[in-house]
Amino acid sequence: MPDQFVTTKRQKATALVIMNNPHTLNAMDEQMGPALLNALEKLGQDQGVKAVVLTGAGGIFSAGGNLKNAERHLAKNPGQGASPVFDAYTVWVHQVLKAICNLEKPVISAVTGVASGAGLAWILASDFVLLDPLARIKPGFIGVGLVAAAGVTWHLPRLTGLKKASELLMLNRGLSPQEALDLGLVNKVSSPGQAVEEALILADNLAHRPQKTLAATKKLLNQNTRKGLSDHVEAEKNAVLKLADSPEFAKRLAAFMHKTK
Repeated sequence: MPDQFVTTKRQKATALVIMNNPHTLNAMDEQMGPALLNALEKLGQDQGVKAVVLTGAGGIFSAGGNLKNAERHLAKNPGQGASPVFDAYTVWVHQVLKAICNLEKPVISAVTGVASGAGLAWILASDFVLLDPLARIKPGFIGVGLVAAAGVTWHLPRLTGLKKASELLMLNRGLSPQEALDLGLVNKVSSPGQAVEEALILADNLAHRPQKTLAATKKLLNQNTRKGLSDHVEAEKNAVLKLADSPEFAKRLAAFMHKTK
């Protein structure tokens, strides 16, 4: 199923979902968000698909939110803050997060290049994660003066413990593949350049297992670890919107965008 921003490829009983906007580093925005949500919802309804692999085109998983939208908004509306941009952005982010968590089939993230911001959120929400040995995971949020969102402050401390989550989020510390594996954020570090291929092999393995049992297992795990997640992501959103209107965010965003140009 071709799409300008997300491509879905069927391989027998598995589906490969590719975030396909490398020009923006596969960032989430008003184009990528609806396209990714639409792809996941269609696969949820497709009884022929038993497992889903999520990855990014151009050697990049996802760099998070498209901050150029916030930069343009601030340029056009000086002194007004960027909360309207992030208010719209979080609608799609939360819906994609919910779709990954609630999909009644395993979701495997195959991570290459950079996974930051919302890209980290998709990793934490996935059932399995395979990481290329050259990939890097970095929260990214505090670098531009924002709090982590999309369920990151919910999932991360439950996987790493509170102290390590504080270190990663407050210091914006990147993780090597081995560190991510040791912390339990990923299932496996793949062979070089083989993250997607190995994820598809895992997906095929899962596709041959009892589907109702897998769905029930995922649901029970979600009930155990994600009860209250919806309320928590709303609290994250409120914190993001407040910070997005602050002078500190505008200052840090300008510095970040200047550095990346």
